[in-house]
Amino acid sequence: MTKRTIMTAIAAIAGLTLQATAQMVTPAPQQVSATSAETDPLARAAALYATYQGEVTDVKTNGFTSARDIEDSLNNLGGHNPEQLTQGWMAYSALVAAQNPEFRAAVLDIEGYYGRDMLMTGMQNDIRYARTLSGGNAAVNQALTAVNADSDRLFGAAAFVKEQAYSLQAAGWAKGRVGNSGAKASNLFASTQTGIPARNAMVQAMHSPEINTVFQQAGQSGAPSVWESVSGAASTIRVPSVVANLGQSNRIARGKEPIADRITTLAAYRILSADPVKAGSMRQAMSERETQGCLNMANLNLQQCVAAAHKHYEVPFCIGEHALSDVGKCIGKVTQ
Repeated sequence: MTKRTIMTAIAAIAGLTLQATAQMVTPAPQQVSATSAETDPLARAAALYATYQGEVTDVKTNGFTSARDIEDSLNNLGGHNPEQLTQGWMAYSALVAAQNPEFRAAVLDIEGYYGRDMLMTGMQNDIRYARTLSGGNAAVNQALTAVNADSDRLFGAAAFVKEQAYSLQAAGWAKGRVGNSGAKASNLFASTQTGIPARNAMVQAMHSPEINTVFQQAGQSGAPSVWESVSGAASTIRVPSVVANLGQSNRIARGKEPIADRITTLAAYRILSADPVKAGSMRQAMSERETQGCLNMANLNLQQCVAAAHKHYEVPFCIGEHALSDVGKCIGKVTQ
């Protein structure tokens, strides 16, 4: 990513374009405080996932015109921390699930009957409880609809990037030697230990009240991935046009029920506007070992692939296969 794009990303305030009405809603510029980020860990984590998806858009639309382009994409897509990226997609899934009106009504009804503290304690003690409420399964279905669109998008981006691995063999610069490929792999490993911070524009977007409109549409059957319009600059996040395909339901894959339970519990926390003392419980619910392990393996395979690369044109294949396609498989394993 160029310096200019990075500066644009930092300066941008996430607007939301309602395509149906062509109305632009631009929130006033604001700084997200550390306190705000701590009290809304879902938004903060979702911003990390949004940052990754913004880099996907960049590589998907810009392609490679130099060895520097390849290296930048490699670092931006392959340097994410597996735990943080897992928490990010879990948080995003929960934010989508929280838009289901039946589930929202059920959570608020239970809160009114038993009290807020008792409901939150119940969810903390039993991660499965929230999904048993009315609309729980429908809420998960909306989340998985959005996630599957993201997974398909990653497969498409991977195919585009890997195709360049072949077409670039005709470019003189791309046939040059990579150099110290082992050092590049080591740098990737070092980056994954700390992760890539969320871009400011993405953090502001996730904290914007208007972002719920995007989340609501993202879970509609037939909607494309919301990240199709989001680049590293992230000046806008567009509500996707929905091609109605009502009634489609996602089946939870065998052994993936605990993930669906966690997504629903996180969505309930969101609906209740969980207070700061629950931030730890929310972060714990966002942690999902199987997906994290899958993403960690994708990182290791990427590093090995890069270490074995000799020519610049070989690296896009590594990016496409392991930093894009493998990630799509990891987040798409929840449904069958």
